[in-house]
Amino acid sequence: MDGGEDSATVRGQDPEATASSAEAERPPLTGRIHYLLGGTLPPTYNAWISKDLTGPGWRTRQAARPFILMLPFAVIFALLPGEAAVRAVTVAFLLVAAAGLGFATSGFFRNRRLEQHGFPPVFPANDDDDE
Repeated sequence: MDGGEDSATVRGQDPEATASSAEAERPPLTGRIHYLLGGTLPPTYNAWISKDLTGPGWRTRQAARPFILMLPFAVIFALLPGEAAVRAVTVAFLLVAAAGLGFATSGFFRNRRLEQHGFPPVFPANDDDDE
């Protein structure tokens, strides 16, 4: 658990690297889609990235990414022929599983995305090596 530490200055992040929502320049729609799919944005958007990954609600935003990425597949399964109940259960399973996995892995993927954009990770990496 992160102990509720959702501020941008958690564990050594530079407070100057983050800006208020009015100052943080949002990337264009194509840039946000690229970012949603795991791409790296230019340093111009570092304040927006930092706010996205460390600001209030970061866990919900991180969990929404797999859910949004699963939506096209859910639509395809909903349009396949068959009983409506089977299609509904399949779509519900896909979306619930995506949301659950999103919440379960949000901390790991937040650290990965922070490092990808040049920020220090918030949670320390777990060392499973035998000492």
